[in-house]
Amino acid sequence: MDLFAWVGCVDTSSPLIFTVVFLCGIWLLGSSGGPSNWPPGPKSWSPIGTAKAFLSNDQMYLTMTELANKYGEIAHLRFGLHGHIVVLTGHKIIREAFVDKGEYFANRPTFYAEYTHKGKGILYAHGNDMKLLKRFTLKTLKDFGVGKSSLEEKMIEEVGFLMGEIDSKGGLPFYPKPLLANAVANIICSMAFGQRYDYDNEEFKQLLKSLLIATQNGGAKHIPACWLPTRLHFVLPQLWDVINADRKTKVFIRKCISEHRESFDEDSLRDLIDIYLKAEKDGEESGALTDANLFQVIADLFYAGSDTTSTSITWLLLYMIRNPDVQKRCREEIFQVIGQDRQPCLKDRGTLPYMEATLLEIHRLGSVLSTALTHTVSKPVKFRGYDLPEGTLVIPNLYQSHMDPEIWEDPFAIKPDRWLDENNKLKTNPAFMPFGVGCRMCIGETLARMQMFLFGTALLQRFEFRMVDADNPPTTEGLYGMSRVPYKYELLASAT
Repeated sequence: MDLFAWVGCVDTSSPLIFTVVFLCGIWLLGSSGGPSNWPPGPKSWSPIGTAKAFLSNDQMYLTMTELANKYGEIAHLRFGLHGHIVVLTGHKIIREAFVDKGEYFANRPTFYAEYTHKGKGILYAHGNDMKLLKRFTLKTLKDFGVGKSSLEEKMIEEVGFLMGEIDSKGGLPFYPKPLLANAVANIICSMAFGQRYDYDNEEFKQLLKSLLIATQNGGAKHIPACWLPTRLHFVLPQLWDVINADRKTKVFIRKCISEHRESFDEDSLRDLIDIYLKAEKDGEESGALTDANLFQVIADLFYAGSDTTSTSITWLLLYMIRNPDVQKRCREEIFQVIGQDRQPCLKDRGTLPYMEATLLEIHRLGSVLSTALTHTVSKPVKFRGYDLPEGTLVIPNLYQSHMDPEIWEDPFAIKPDRWLDENNKLKTNPAFMPFGVGCRMCIGETLARMQMFLFGTALLQRFEFRMVDADNPPTTEGLYGMSRVPYKYELLASAT
């Protein structure tokens, strides 16, 4: 007897019986949707499913690890009638999905695109547009100076402004994240708009406020909205905070683009916007270089390249004040190799192995992209014996790969020496994926590594950082949004 025949045989005149039958029907419909061989996962008798409790969590990456401990390296969650999420845990299965079978796992959820990206830019575009924009943006970043002295000079200049702000604290306690966000965002502004902004500039402050709201309230926690009717999205108020913040960010970007159009000179290209406008004029990458894509590419650079880097440096300072022995070794190496009469530069990379190992360890411990950005299955695929239909959401648990005790000895401790071999040279580890893997890995990796080295090394050269209260150290637990950030803490900085 099928579901509808069964319902027809039941007396539903009683409100209680009708409600029970209705909910059972919804559950049966939801349970019967899709393939029968989903990966293992928690069962739910609720018509809402298991994903709601899983995703409404400020430390979702920990819940993911618990899920893997119970169900294995590939687990399934259901939400509503048609919502399905697959969680991948372990570096081998993540690489198998996103590298070996990357063509099947390359898409992004369309939900955010409806409200913010509109399918434009790099982070949420699909197919050929994504490939063209990524290729163009990477080439433009390289031509403009990523990895070159021109951009390095801008970073060194910005480090000077940052250190001046820290000096102005007069040795009093302060929270470093806002200052770091100012400095790192100014690097993106220099590249995109051809100028930096004073930290007290009102437009710049509004831009940073909007970016903060979007990144703190974004991420996988809003995935349930993918399967809610549009009129029910109001039940996720933080989602509307993200949408409104994104709109304000675009107002700022649109104004800058408009000013560039008025002063554009193809014989004197100043920044990324000018390069884009010239390529648009010359008909390069036909179809992909539109105004909408330009707006979104710049926004993506801020989201992907500004917040993540400033957050990583915030993690660095947190671990330095909690581990003064590590900080001391970093500073001693800097003083021995560079001294105190000049700022560090990119040529110093390779001569500061312990400092570089410390930065790798911070990327591992901070795991800023703890779950990366969510992927979706682009076309039906059989993966590890399971049938995953098109549209299935896939979340990689990068945090667990960085904290797996079978790979990392004493994983929660900061041990820079784990990255150095017997010749004091840096080692690699396939489980280390701070920028993701595959065709969707972060396009700003080179830029982020440049900034992390120059800012981190210069700060430790100039200042000794200490805890405000040695008997009450700040926690190393993190809050989950679009990126994993430390809980707010204050520190002391003494110039040396």
